[in-house]
Amino acid sequence: MRAEPMKWVQRLVGLVFLMGLVALGAAVVSVTYQAEGIPPLPVFLGLLGLVVLLLLTGACMALISLALTAARSADVLQEIAAQGGKAVSPVAPVRPFSSPPFRDLVQKAAVQPAAAGSSLPPRPTGRKLVAER
Repeated sequence: MRAEPMKWVQRLVGLVFLMGLVALGAAVVSVTYQAEGIPPLPVFLGLLGLVVLLLLTGACMALISLALTAARSADVLQEIAAQGGKAVSPVAPVRPFSSPPFRDLVQKAAVQPAAAGSSLPPRPTGRKLVAER
């Protein structure tokens, strides 16, 4: 399969991220222990380096994920082409936020006779909802 090398590249990016994280942490700790107090600049640069490392790793992982998805899509398209373009879907596609057109809703409301009075349900009898003085 064509996607196998990309999976290894993804694992390699993860390994480089972990090695960079350990090296960055070791550098900040060693600089901090060599100083007499807690110097703010090495700690700040360590945090900045961590943010940059996270952003670069996230960007690399996103690009690799896109490449894997594109490779899978290309494989599926080749399978469909090999079948002669007759892709049979077992279930019709479902639209998650589908609703009937507004025109149909208005027509249904016009066909139904309006109830006498308001559209509120009748009040319960027998019990009072508000206390009496």
